[in-house]
Parts: sequence; structure tokens; C-alpha cells
Amino acid sequence: MREELGITPTFGRLLAVDWAPSTTEGDKVLYLFDGGELAPETVEDIRPQAEELKSVTFVAPSEIADRTIPRLARRILAAIEARAASAPVYLEHGQAPSDVAA
Repeated sequence: MREELGITPTFGRLLAVDWAPSTTEGDKVLYLFDGGELAPETVEDIRPQAEELKSVTFVAPSEIADRTIPRLARRILAAIEARAASAPVYLEHGQAPSDVAA
């Protein structure tokens, strides 16, 4: 957060672990933590890293799928649900894996 946005909020509990296999970039395991709610003064301190981010916008969950790629939208929405359920989730490309063994 400090590198990308210039702020250092306190992070809460783990919300999701997402396995993201990729033949081009290599497999990744992504951990999503609860960032809580930002105080207005923290929001005012946000300074996006110009080389990587154009701006920062807060949107409703219903707008997420329209604003990002499908696997990232699935990951974010699953983390929102995990926060509401107070239970972390395991994901594969942003969704719960099927019950069928490979």
C-alpha cells in the first residue's frame, strides 16, 4: 500500500487465498487481507504511484465487474463475501474450486 498509494493502513485478518496458475507468468498464490475502512484523512493522503496508477476511485461492489478483468472481479467479490461471513475462503482464479477431483 505504501509503494502504490503512499499510505500505510493497518491490515486485519486474512479474507482469501487465491491460487492463480499462469503458463506465461508462473503460478502465484495471492493473499487478500481486510484493509478495513479508511478514515477521511487517510483517503486525503492517498498519492497513486504515477508510473502504475492513473487514479483511485471507490466503487460499490455492484460496479466491480464493470471496472476490472473477470478473475480480479471474482477475487474481490469473494473477499467481500468472506469479510461479511467472517470466514476466509480458498479460491482458484477468484472462484471456489469445484468438488470434482482433477
